[in-house]
Amino acid sequence: MEGGPSSVVNEEDDVMDLPPGFRFHPTDEEIIIHYLIKKVMDRRFAARAIGEADLNKCEPWDLPKKAKMGEKEWYFFCQRDRKYPTGMRTNRATESGYWKATGKDKEIYYKQGRNRLVGMKKTLVFYKGRAPKGEKSNWVMHEYRLEGNFSYNFSRAAKEEWVICRVFHKSTGVRRVPVHMCNSDDMAFD
Repeated sequence: MEGGPSSVVNEEDDVMDLPPGFRFHPTDEEIIIHYLIKKVMDRRFAARAIGEADLNKCEPWDLPKKAKMGEKEWYFFCQRDRKYPTGMRTNRATESGYWKATGKDKEIYYKQGRNRLVGMKKTLVFYKGRAPKGEKSNWVMHEYRLEGNFSYNFSRAAKEEWVICRVFHKSTGVRRVPVHMCNSDDMAFD
C-alpha cells in the first residue's frame, strides 16, 4: 500500500483507516507491560494491532495475511504448544519446517518499576525442511514471554501459555554505495 493510508482491522473486522506514516512499533518493554500482561490477566483481551495465531499451524509466509496490521513486521498473541504434555520444551515445528532459537535470550526490564526484570525476548529463525538438515530462511521471530519476580503474580499455567511474537522477513540487503563514491553526473534530482 504505497502512499495511501494504512489499514487496521479491529475486533469487529471493520477496516479503520490510519494516516500515512502510522506504524505500530512498540519497544520490548511496551510489548510486555501494555500487551502481554493484559493478555495473561484476561485471555479475552484483544489489541487492535496484535492478532492471534497458532504458529505451529501457519507457515511464516502466510502470517502477513493473518495479521491485523503491518507491512514489514507482524505481531501475534500465541499460545505456546508443548512438545510433550508433561514437558517444558516448546513445539516449534510447522508442516514445512521449524523455528530454531538463535543466540541467548535478551532480558527486558521495566524501567519505571525500579528496573525490574519483567520479560525475556527469544530470537528464532525459520528453517525449511526437518532438523538437522533444514535450510535457513530469512524469516525471523522475536518471542516475548513474562519472566522474573514480576511474573510470579500469575499462575504458572497462564504465564507460560501466552507469548507475543513479532515476525518479519529479513531482507537480503542491497549493498549501498557511499555517496562520496558516486559521480555527481550519475545522480538525478527531480
